[in-house]
Amino acid sequence: MAAYLPLAVLVALLAATGASAHGYSQTPSPTPAPAAKCDKVMLKVEGVVYCQSCTHRNSWCLDGATPLPGAKVTVTCRDAKNRVMASRTPVADGNGYFLAEFDVAEKADYYKGDPAKACFVRLLASPDRKCDDLTNVNYGIEGAPLRHEGKRWSGKGHENENVVYAAGPLSFKPDTCAPRGHY
Repeated sequence: MAAYLPLAVLVALLAATGASAHGYSQTPSPTPAPAAKCDKVMLKVEGVVYCQSCTHRNSWCLDGATPLPGAKVTVTCRDAKNRVMASRTPVADGNGYFLAEFDVAEKADYYKGDPAKACFVRLLASPDRKCDDLTNVNYGIEGAPLRHEGKRWSGKGHENENVVYAAGPLSFKPDTCAPRGHY
């Protein structure tokens, strides 16, 4: 039985050599390295601010609402110890759209290691005197949570996870509305 072992080894070597001669290889192809886990994030937060129509005042309905250019919101992010680590005060453009950009930070620096759980948006000020009462539509007073909608961007030299989160839409409401007629 001992004589058969060297013969088996010789046959295996010949088979491997023959396969290599025909372009086949016994060496496994290298497996791709797993994607590097990104520990840093460059965060952007976007949303839209509206003026709620009188028809839906004191509700969460935004049907008939109009964009509120110049509206200010505050975006606040908390650190791992639940303290304020960063805040921005973007101003809405002509379409009511706002964008807040944050510096690169370690994910672990955010509360619970997640910007979506660590950051929130609140209404701050309306430039329109006729539509400057705060509403809690989408928690614009308490703090609107962020949601990830799959948006990302790439930038030169950024080896980070570049994520855009959304909040809202948020809304102010008119201080006074014409009385509705009863029919």
